[in-house]
Amino acid sequence: MNIRYAKPIDKDQVVSVWNYCFEDGEDFVKYYFENVYDENNTIIIEENDEVLSALQLNKYTIDLRDNKYDVSYVVGVSSKPEVRGLGYMKHLMTYTLEELYKNGEIVSLLMAIDYRLYKRYGFDHCYDQIQYNLRTDELLGFRLSSKLRKATFEDAETLSRIYTKAMESLNGYAVRDEAYFNRFIKEVSSESGYIYIDEENNSYIAYYIQGDTFFVRELIYNNISSLKSMLGYIYNHNTQCKKTVINAPVDDKIKLIIANLKTCEIKLIPFMAGRVINFEKYIESLNSCNIDTQKINNESIKIKVIDKYINQNNSVFKISVCDNKIKIQRVEEDCDIELDINSITQLAFSYLNTDEIFMLNEIDESSLINTQKELLNALFEKRINYIDELV
Repeated sequence: MNIRYAKPIDKDQVVSVWNYCFEDGEDFVKYYFENVYDENNTIIIEENDEVLSALQLNKYTIDLRDNKYDVSYVVGVSSKPEVRGLGYMKHLMTYTLEELYKNGEIVSLLMAIDYRLYKRYGFDHCYDQIQYNLRTDELLGFRLSSKLRKATFEDAETLSRIYTKAMESLNGYAVRDEAYFNRFIKEVSSESGYIYIDEENNSYIAYYIQGDTFFVRELIYNNISSLKSMLGYIYNHNTQCKKTVINAPVDDKIKLIIANLKTCEIKLIPFMAGRVINFEKYIESLNSCNIDTQKINNESIKIKVIDKYINQNNSVFKISVCDNKIKIQRVEEDCDIELDINSITQLAFSYLNTDEIFMLNEIDESSLINTQKELLNALFEKRINYIDELV
């Protein structure tokens, strides 16, 4: 067994393993391996020149707690059927986590088909979306207020501007520039989808027509008027598409303006997992966030971190605030609280707050003094997360 980064000669085999494991259409696979795939970000296990397992570490920047982090998004985790159950995935993930730490990454992302496969490696659930399922004719009361136009590559800057504005109230989202949207237009097109812009109302919609269903991948808007207009656009497809499915952030406003919620099914969809790669660097990075350190100045807490796959995270860390600066150091002392890397991750990604983590881990918070609890609450603040990156 040899674990290494891929070489150009390995690409055809990586594509073959991908095609066996995932039910993506030919056009999407072609798009992915021509526009996203990079052998320098691909880790494989090979034996006798045969690629048996692979994954990609696609590069993104996310905005977490108003702080920018360069992350590797783990995708395409795949193995040939003859090596499944033989520990290849464990070797692949262990090597990958070591590489991410060595390369200085602080946090990472992964979209899990089955969370049970990845929780053991420290990846845990950090993002949800909500999904609306309704009859298209239920949108009868909405009217298109301006003319939309189909997005082209010349609209990449406009799409980036609309998206960035809409993300201001959200957390953990991918930072998207013009280059990203040029690729996004190709991605949606590869699956026979459409992107339309309502520049007057500062909104856009990315969608697919799947039989009699109007499926909305993204509906990005910046005010209620633009949302109502976009719903009117969807309604105008009512004779063509009897059903509508809309994926949206969990704080989406459609549920507040739709006429009859009783006829609309709303689901909570688990979407993305995250992981803290370097706990020490993560805490240090909080100095760049907008944290009010006045209330917690001169306070400290000792946290024992349990991480089965990144040994450098296994330590008792003393976190303190001195002169309004957050500091962290390894200490050989008894801890005030013990948390595994999964709990640390859900706190760091602002998915859960300290009360929820205490409850889930059956921690008696009376063991902490009030100022220590205030320190934890300041460091780990719950927010509304959103991300929609598929690869």
